[in-house]
Amino acid sequence: MIIVGVDAGGTKTKAVAYDEEGNLIGEGNSGSGNYHNVGLSKAIAHIKESIYQSTQGKEPDVVTMGVAGLDSRYDWENFSPLAMNIAKKVIIKHDGVIALFAETLGQPGVVVIAGTGSVVEGYDGKDFYRLGGRGWLLSDDGSAYWVSREALRKIMRMMDGLEDKTPLFNYVTSKIGVRELDDLVLWAYTSSCHIDVVSSVAEAVDKAAKEGDHVAISILKQGAEILAHQAVTLAKKLRVDKVYLKGGMFKSPIYLSVFKSYLSLYNISGDIGTRSPELGAVILAFKELGLNPSKLVSR
Repeated sequence: MIIVGVDAGGTKTKAVAYDEEGNLIGEGNSGSGNYHNVGLSKAIAHIKESIYQSTQGKEPDVVTMGVAGLDSRYDWENFSPLAMNIAKKVIIKHDGVIALFAETLGQPGVVVIAGTGSVVEGYDGKDFYRLGGRGWLLSDDGSAYWVSREALRKIMRMMDGLEDKTPLFNYVTSKIGVRELDDLVLWAYTSSCHIDVVSSVAEAVDKAAKEGDHVAISILKQGAEILAHQAVTLAKKLRVDKVYLKGGMFKSPIYLSVFKSYLSLYNISGDIGTRSPELGAVILAFKELGLNPSKLVSR
């Protein structure tokens, strides 16, 4: 039996294939699996490409995929019919589910993902729960996009003379290549200003914060606390005392420290996740098939 786990993300798709004994068959990589970013047909093509790379061209028996961009029932209705034809048996979940299972091996728990977007995903042993993760306009609190947006608004206020300029001003304007108000407005509202481009401003915020910029520190602190509150809410509901942390925002020492400090107020710990999401997809498949997922991490 060939079992494939897929992490279909916003910028890339990764797949890993195992047999039922937990032996690695291969790995695969391709482009974005989020159909909002590249269109439905291309997203499916990228997912198939990564799968067949991982199986070395053989047809898989079971494919479990965690997919970014499935934020409403309409997304599921658009995506699922084509995706279900990829293999004999296909299991589709949110990308947060496989990130969680990678760490818990299918046991109850909570994971927080803070990358370009953000989501809090939980599992109680029977049902899945999700807070946030509904896109940059409606949610994604504390994400790189959120941090970047707050910083850009601060820069706008500095340009208008409503706030004093701090070192954050130079870090952000250098990052996006603007110096004047008209340039900032043009940059912000052109079609080239994609979500990933906006989110990259968070790197400049982190650099400024490390040098003690009080505005940058305030932005990181607020973002971390907002998302940590969501994590605490779900952890308390599921009665767990540990959450797993994944995503680029947790590489910021200040953000991570504030986040973990907030958790500690409620006697909850935060551990950085170490296993890849696509492995979590395979663990989910093993669980569905009644196989022992510990075989996957004991080798």
